Amino acid sequence: MKRLTLLSLVLVSGLAAAADANLANGEKIAATICVSCHAADGNSAVAMYPKLAGQDADYIIQQTHLIKDSQRTNGAAVSMMPMVSSLSDDDIRDAAAFFRAQQPKAGEANPKDNIELGAKIYRGGLADKKVPSCLSCHGPNGAGMPAGSVAKDGIIAYPRLSGQHKSYITEQLQSYQNGQRTNATMVDIAQRLNAQEIDAVANFIQGLK
Repeated sequence: MKRLTLLSLVLVSGLAAAADANLANGEKIAATICVSCHAADGNSAVAMYPKLAGQDADYIIQQTHLIKDSQRTNGAAVSMMPMVSSLSDDDIRDAAAFFRAQQPKAGEANPKDNIELGAKIYRGGLADKKVPSCLSCHGPNGAGMPAGSVAKDGIIAYPRLSGQHKSYITEQLQSYQNGQRTNATMVDIAQRLNAQEIDAVANFIQGLK
């Protein structure tokens, strides 16, 4: 509980200082530390690494602190840990603000990969399984939405999903299913989806613009 409280204080501090971000420093960090995985402008071309361009800065701050503090260890987060270990709170804030300011590049869904099911889940959910629509939190075009403050589940923003790599979305939903990621809302939703449904909605999200 103490650790979570300390993390919350760091996050709130980062949010309050967001307007003071040094974009030049953020660009330097992106070009030297983040570039190999996320690309200098945040438009990662490697499917296992998420696109950060246009992502909510508060969400990037939150997730980077979770990785730095060993509270998020799924997938490639483990390899990211030593890369962010030396970053100060200001560095993380600056890099997050820089990536937020970058223009995201659109992805493309595979029209043969169950696009209709993916659209149904994203736009309307699955009533019979009590799965809400993805757009209710992430927006009709996947642009994401700020949550405004630290919520009971630790949500400070609903992240941008538009154009995100299908394989990355799939991995995150699977991580929520198996408990590697612990946001209560997403765990509940992911555990109601089967593999075919996850594959379909991830493909649809990749093509959102």
